[in-house]
Amino acid sequence: MPTDHACHAAADAVARGLRPLRDRLAGAPGPGGGPGRHPGGRVDGAAGLLAFLDGLHAELSGALTGWHSTLGDRILGALGLSPRGPGGPEGRVPAARPSGWEALGLVRRRAEEVLTALSGRSYGGAGLSRRLELVEDAFAGALRRLGVPARESADHAAELAAATGSLFGLHPPPRRRAAPPEPQPQPAPAAPRTPGTPFMPFPRMSDWSQGGLP
Repeated sequence: MPTDHACHAAADAVARGLRPLRDRLAGAPGPGGGPGRHPGGRVDGAAGLLAFLDGLHAELSGALTGWHSTLGDRILGALGLSPRGPGGPEGRVPAARPSGWEALGLVRRRAEEVLTALSGRSYGGAGLSRRLELVEDAFAGALRRLGVPARESADHAAELAAATGSLFGLHPPPRRRAAPPEPQPQPAPAAPRTPGTPFMPFPRMSDWSQGGLP
């Protein structure tokens, strides 16, 4: 079962990853700028974990489509930003933000529900790893629809998946952020060609016979 320490560490890790994401979506030049409540904190990290855990639970219960339809607003809610569509964020994140320890309690309880559902279907660690990947892909897709570039979407989703997996004792090797493509080197200019010796045609035998030798 997830420990309080694991929930605390995972929420803090997610909160750190949410700060640059929030700045991008809010159009802010740095932490605290632009629209929104405040820079990401532990409560925001817990909200991100809850959104991901809900995806795991929805995948196990065959309700992934319904979860995915609200994911964009859930992400914006975790970032403290207003939803872009009609209505507010839906799902397990309450309108009144819980306190830090209350938010961590919600994370632990939801993680326990995921484990219960997983054990009831006789899946092992490999099954959980595969489901983390499925929800990670869905998260990356939701970020792309919010306007986050594909490379950054994949990085943020991978970080959130790793933090969620740590609740269950899964610690995959950290992924390296994809480096931007290096510019292709320009081809070297061709070396100037040295003019060759002019070709002088050799006189034909018929020319000599008609005009004589020179």
